[in-house]
Amino acid sequence: LQLITAFAVSGASSNWARLGKPFNPLQGETFELDRSQDRCFRAVCEQVSHHPPTSAFHAEATDGSWIFHGAVTPKLSFLGKSVEINPRGTVTLEFPKRLEVYTWQNVLCKIHNIIVGKLWVEHYGELSIRCHGNGYRSELKWNSHSLIGTDQRHKLHGYIVDPAGKKVKAMYGKWMDALYSLPMDTWKRHKKGGSGRKRISELSIGAVGSGDGRPRWKSFSVELPMQQEQSTNSEPTSSTAGPDNCEDREGDEESGASTLADLSIPGQALLWRRAPRPADSRRYFSFTRFTLALNDNSDAELLARLPGTDTRRRPDVRALELGDLALAQAEKSRLEEKQRQALRRNSSGGVWFRPGRNRHTGWEADWMFTGDYWARDWAGCPDIY
Repeated sequence: LQLITAFAVSGASSNWARLGKPFNPLQGETFELDRSQDRCFRAVCEQVSHHPPTSAFHAEATDGSWIFHGAVTPKLSFLGKSVEINPRGTVTLEFPKRLEVYTWQNVLCKIHNIIVGKLWVEHYGELSIRCHGNGYRSELKWNSHSLIGTDQRHKLHGYIVDPAGKKVKAMYGKWMDALYSLPMDTWKRHKKGGSGRKRISELSIGAVGSGDGRPRWKSFSVELPMQQEQSTNSEPTSSTAGPDNCEDREGDEESGASTLADLSIPGQALLWRRAPRPADSRRYFSFTRFTLALNDNSDAELLARLPGTDTRRRPDVRALELGDLALAQAEKSRLEEKQRQALRRNSSGGVWFRPGRNRHTGWEADWMFTGDYWARDWAGCPDIY
């Protein structure tokens, strides 16, 4: 449950410095990602509704060990100098072989200074991840800049709670940097401060660590491309303070906060740390290394297998990537008009996703994967481009 909490936090970290307006997806637009050979998973996404805008996704391990699916219907609210985004919708992570199902809803997002000043983004609210079956849950509070001092921005903290309501683990960190876990008694001593922190330094942490007094834990990185695994015992190295992170610190100065999350509490374990982005990430909408490769259409064999609805075939996006702004704008206008005409003719909803019921929990879901995508005949797919 701690690692699943870290997984949920890592998803928000990709939004750090992502301030450019994206292309709105067209209804029926899809994206297929097959990493079965190197990462042992595959995924499919679809824009299943235009009004309200709803995006559905389904990802699964090739060995059937996990399934991750859900739908998001963002609601935007203009608050004068900022925009608040409420990503309404439940995401579900299933482990069929373990008979475990975890569900949660993502926290709010706000973009500041949309009229005057430097743009910056924050996530805030309460994240509750529940394990259906054993009753354990993770409760994580994400701080808002409007409620506390600037030194608390982007920070989060919370607990793993057992079915009886007892807190059994503490967690803390920053959503765009790292997440740590530690025993409850250690966290309580740290919160006391002063002499309490001195007592922590005198504690023996052999019970929760390795023989040399250093915590031992399994960690993961949000980046998917193959890279050297970072040690969970080490302090942040120069690899986490590269050119991209310098840019992040500049953004934090605007929002009055530091990007460093590590409090160096003896006995803590690193659950997740954000991998550094490419040095020139700011030139490409602050994408991660993994995201930068998603729209690649250089593989002719792959392109021949993809449906006509796949986003890698969008002519306006491709023209923008090639630097032809006039063609990109013309294609964008053409596709938007074509979509309006299609919506007037047909309002049947999604193609690969339909409203359904979760087979483990029995709950009704807004959109569920139909299950026949991988073997589908693309000859009859809709013409949206």
